Amino acid sequence: MTERAIVQSAQQGNTEAFRMLFEQNRKRIFSLAYQYTKNKEDAEDILQETFIKTYNYLDKYKIENETNFSSWIYRIGINCSIDYLRKKKNKKEDFSDWDKWEKTIGSNHSNPEHTIGLEQLREKINHLVEGLSPRQRMVFILKHYQQFSIKEIAEYLDCSEGSVKKQLFRAVSAIRSPLKKYLWENDYGMQKI
Repeated sequence: MTERAIVQSAQQGNTEAFRMLFEQNRKRIFSLAYQYTKNKEDAEDILQETFIKTYNYLDKYKIENETNFSSWIYRIGINCSIDYLRKKKNKKEDFSDWDKWEKTIGSNHSNPEHTIGLEQLREKINHLVEGLSPRQRMVFILKHYQQFSIKEIAEYLDCSEGSVKKQLFRAVSAIRSPLKKYLWENDYGMQKI
């Protein structure tokens, strides 16, 4: 059964078809949400909110006029992630779980000083990413963690490529400046951001 047929069946009220759409897209949405929040429970909340909105607006998805369904639902996931962050910031909750997600970088190096340096650098980057605006954070994550192209990000965020480039430039600038003293290209073999 094609995605198009599954979507049509779900739009007609077939709950099994909607479950199939959920199964086909849940890992991507969860991964996006987790990279955005670095917290499993928050990512699960975003995943749930994404599929609630998808279910509620499924009749508005027009197969003939829209991009493919997985792109449409991914865009909903992006918006839910941004909205979730805004709500959390308004509640002044802490996003200190960012660094729990990437504990493996450098863990297989035999040089403990190198590993400690990488962990400190990772913590600094995570802290700086937390301080970005929701839009800048999302663009940065989509580009540098999800490896999307500028064009793909513009599609998902429903904005121009120029807007994406501007937000990405601002995000990278906000991260790069404080990191200058932490980036030792010879020690880490890193390229400048």
